[in-house]
Amino acid sequence: MDHTVTRRTTLTAALATGAAAVGLPATATARTGAPAPRPAADPAPAWELPTDRAAQEGDPEADEVVKELISAGQMALANQVFHDWTRNDQPVPSAAPSVLADYLRRNAVLSAEERAAIDRVKNGDSGKLLQGNMEAVTVAEAFGGLFAALADPLLAKSVWYAKYDLVMDIGRRFSRTMNTLWDGLDGDNWAPSGNALVTMVKLRLVHAAARQMGLAHGWNQARDGMPISQRLETEELMYVGAYNVQLAAKFDFRPDPRQIDELLAMIRVGGRLLGLQEKYNPRTLDQCNQVLADAAANHRAPSDEGTKLAHSMLDWMDRKIAPGAGAVGASLVRMMDAHVADVLDIKPNPALDTPVATLAPYLYRPAYEVQQKFPLLAPIHAQMFKAASKMVAWYAVDFRDYDLQMPVR
Repeated sequence: MDHTVTRRTTLTAALATGAAAVGLPATATARTGAPAPRPAADPAPAWELPTDRAAQEGDPEADEVVKELISAGQMALANQVFHDWTRNDQPVPSAAPSVLADYLRRNAVLSAEERAAIDRVKNGDSGKLLQGNMEAVTVAEAFGGLFAALADPLLAKSVWYAKYDLVMDIGRRFSRTMNTLWDGLDGDNWAPSGNALVTMVKLRLVHAAARQMGLAHGWNQARDGMPISQRLETEELMYVGAYNVQLAAKFDFRPDPRQIDELLAMIRVGGRLLGLQEKYNPRTLDQCNQVLADAAANHRAPSDEGTKLAHSMLDWMDRKIAPGAGAVGASLVRMMDAHVADVLDIKPNPALDTPVATLAPYLYRPAYEVQQKFPLLAPIHAQMFKAASKMVAWYAVDFRDYDLQMPVR
């Protein structure tokens, strides 16, 4: 790698330092959670910030499976297998095409180190911290990570070019993302009766199918690299991981260094299951922050796709949650990251932005605390709590049995 000090590296380092200042210790490291034990003669490759080369790389193993399914006309059958295969301890359905069955059996397994990393989160303070603050993490993801992803033109294009129902019903796409987040963060979902492992393995193939869909429908690979490339996969993993922990600090969600280590180990397990190459899968909080800082400094820009998808989401909230919910959502996006809001053409709304930014950190706290500190805003808090609870209930109930499917031609 080129370690010459440039404007890019200087700006990236500055942003990484700022990210750590949000409330996370910058030197925490993931002590465990390597994807699989390696022989002593084959050490793990040095970590690389996924940049230009990673933008040209897909996921050869998953891509080959999808190509074979497409060429054999078996995508509809593969999606039926996805519909029927929902538990970690469930055998792959016998109807699965052989190439799919082989792939699922080989990949739906955890190494001993990965299982230990999951168990530490599930049985320790980190699991309790996550479960006790799931609303804060949910809000951070819904109005932070998901919108920040759309502020990267290539991530937005990857969603757009996948077509399918992801564009026509962006709310459903976001709901699937939220459910995947919950599946991964809830330790019980990694148990034999859970679905985290199955969800991650299927999602890797969904990404591969979306990649093939983009390439088949006019994606300019020479200009834009690979759709859902290794760079984009790493960036998106950070948006549902380290970035949300940064943003949730606004809601007083502040893991200690040991908890950060444990959470990073779990994120690394997710990265491996989603097809990230070992050299790009962050191992420390500093590396996570570098990925996020590089994305903010070098890969964030307005795009038609990003703007349309962001506003489609806000419109969906008005339709599905309550009139005006989209405006509250827009203010939450601006509170999470004003630059993201500007990139996505989400206009400032001072009359709503100020009370939302004031009350959001207290949104899930007892009403009496809000009344003591902000007695005049108590009625607004009550309405915000009602809207937010309805949003969480919509995600949690209406989409709990969501069907993760691969896009087809």
